[in-house]
Amino acid sequence: MHKGPRYTEIEGLRLNQSFVPEIYRDAMNFKSGKDDVFVVTYPKCGTTWMTQIVALILRKGKPFTSKEDYFSFIPFLETTPMNQIVTMDKPRLFKTHLPLHQMNFSKKSKYIYVARHPSDCIVSFYHHCRFFPTYFFTDGTLEEFFEVFIKGEVDYGDYFDHLLAWYRLRNKSNVLFLSYESMKSDPRGTCLKVAGFLGKDFYKILLDKDEAILKKVLKCSSLDYMKSTINDFWNQQFISFLSTDMQKASLSLKKVTEVFKEAVLNGERSQGSFIREGRVGEGKVKLSKEQQERLKIYIHQKTTNSDIMNLWENID
Repeated sequence: MHKGPRYTEIEGLRLNQSFVPEIYRDAMNFKSGKDDVFVVTYPKCGTTWMTQIVALILRKGKPFTSKEDYFSFIPFLETTPMNQIVTMDKPRLFKTHLPLHQMNFSKKSKYIYVARHPSDCIVSFYHHCRFFPTYFFTDGTLEEFFEVFIKGEVDYGDYFDHLLAWYRLRNKSNVLFLSYESMKSDPRGTCLKVAGFLGKDFYKILLDKDEAILKKVLKCSSLDYMKSTINDFWNQQFISFLSTDMQKASLSLKKVTEVFKEAVLNGERSQGSFIREGRVGEGKVKLSKEQQERLKIYIHQKTTNSDIMNLWENID
């Protein structure tokens, strides 16, 4: 019986076995510039939603129509070969889970960090690991995942170590720090705030012509829309065997396919979907009373000298 997802270790962090060490190290050393925007999160804290909002703003409301279009416009920094990154048109958008101490932070670039309540993060992360066969955890239990999560023995290490480091940068002019919960409560305000952070021209474009583009951004970043489109892109890219040509074109995709094949032969079958409910408060429903009490102790131990939990004062 497994005790948690299966990982490899790169630069002191547990990561999915499909990660390529050389590409990950290139991500750590990547030198960004003034035309680069990063959406940064701890895993399962709103990455896909925020990248969709930012991408739609940059594309003036134009939605994605294929997985090729989607993944090339929103590359995952830690798994994208540098020869692909250097050919991207500017402005460039990246998503990343890199902890601050591994990020080559630049004053010239823009960073949008999204934080999510830890209890909801746990539940979402658990389902994430069951969705991807490459974790070898598709029949894992929430109880098993909870144990490794509060020990920091999951992707990218401890939740609070990641969050608190980025939280200290929240007042920098090139950092926009938001909570997942505030995004849920005010999608329109979130889109305008993000657009204003990206630049006054983007803000103006959203409001022009009776807010036509803003309405497109809101529609195409809605949960229902993303479930009906983005989920298909993820299934095509990561829950199926990729063509030989695709594997030849990317060392990262070649490694994903190798580990995926091993997982399938091992009996692993994807469970659920990549984008699920996007709910606020699911952790309180799914975690047992004992787990919720242990989570409170963990939170207290990690946040004694921080006001970070004020982000969720109306939730706790």
